[in-house]
Amino acid sequence: MEETPTKKEEPQPKKGKRHLILAIVLLIIGFLLLSTGAAFAYYNSTTSSDGFSYSNIYHVNTPSYAFTAYMNQFQGGTFSFLGAENIGQLKFIAKNLNPGKELFIGYATTRESESYRQSFQCTIPTYWTWYTEPYYAEIDITTTVQEGTGAPAVLPQTQTFWKTTDQSSETAVMNSLPVGEQYIWFIMNSDGSANITANIQIAFKSPILTMLPLIFLQIGILLLVVGFYLLIRKKKQPSTIE
Repeated sequence: MEETPTKKEEPQPKKGKRHLILAIVLLIIGFLLLSTGAAFAYYNSTTSSDGFSYSNIYHVNTPSYAFTAYMNQFQGGTFSFLGAENIGQLKFIAKNLNPGKELFIGYATTRESESYRQSFQCTIPTYWTWYTEPYYAEIDITTTVQEGTGAPAVLPQTQTFWKTTDQSSETAVMNSLPVGEQYIWFIMNSDGSANITANIQIAFKSPILTMLPLIFLQIGILLLVVGFYLLIRKKKQPSTIE
């Protein structure tokens, strides 16, 4: 009696081959994440101890009662859904160079503070820009002009429209971000007197970028470990001869 020939089964993909492909993919992704995390860590190391990048310094020297500068709204761009406070933080810095005087700096919306600014003599830039990006900040003031007359009728610190303020005989610092509308930065003497002499600058940091290195490095190392494990396991498996 003749045996009925059995149909030869088609070879199935080897499980080990799939593991090899997965291992290579994990190694590639892990290496990319590790490299990206290392790059972020390097750039973060170029900032100050508090994570800020500082702009150039502009020297204010005016006989007026205030130096003021308008600040356009900060644009979060592509990542605005994360919230402005996570994308960027802006620091205003004014170093007092007038011995015996205390410097006042204030930050307010133009809408609420414009009538106060127009009530006395101020110096204002005719053209200026402020620019920030991760790891970089810049202010550019070309020319200024004096507007208004007379001295302020009330001291600046008595006003209620300020979003934030600071006073110091040395260096005044305040943190805020112009979001929602136009703002203005006031630099004055606390006693309301004329002659403002100070070095001003801004500093910027993106908090989200301080967290990314740790996330990328940890995930990258994990993927590399898993990828190497699968690769070593594949090499240890004996090859079968079909």
